Amino acid sequence: MSPRSRVEKGKPEAWQDQAPFGMEAEYAHPLETLILGTGFFIGIMLFCDHVILLWAWVTVRLLETIDVHSGYDIPLNPLNLIPFYAGSRHHDFHHMNFIGNYASTFTWWDRIFGTDTQFVAYTEKMKSGKKTE
Repeated sequence: MSPRSRVEKGKPEAWQDQAPFGMEAEYAHPLETLILGTGFFIGIMLFCDHVILLWAWVTVRLLETIDVHSGYDIPLNPLNLIPFYAGSRHHDFHHMNFIGNYASTFTWWDRIFGTDTQFVAYTEKMKSGKKTE
């Protein structure tokens, strides 16, 4: 049994079947926090020299994390002004499928590595009105 399935089996059943909400995205295993947090802070530690910039960066990243995990595709969302921003529709497919759509902010990474092919096929089926599997 994988460590993840052991954790999932240990959760109350009410938690297992519900979709995550925005703030729940901040709940992660300490190792995941360490690995992802390292990449998160490298840029800020190298290029910023003031604590206000650190707080601004943390705030923007937290808002982005909440947005992509909210489940809502808000049309007037200011984050949609960021070129290639993924948003919740793109990232929700990742949580639905667990294969592909790994980029929560910039979709070009999924295009470059070909990890968005199932998402592209899914959106084409949805546009044409066909039922998906």
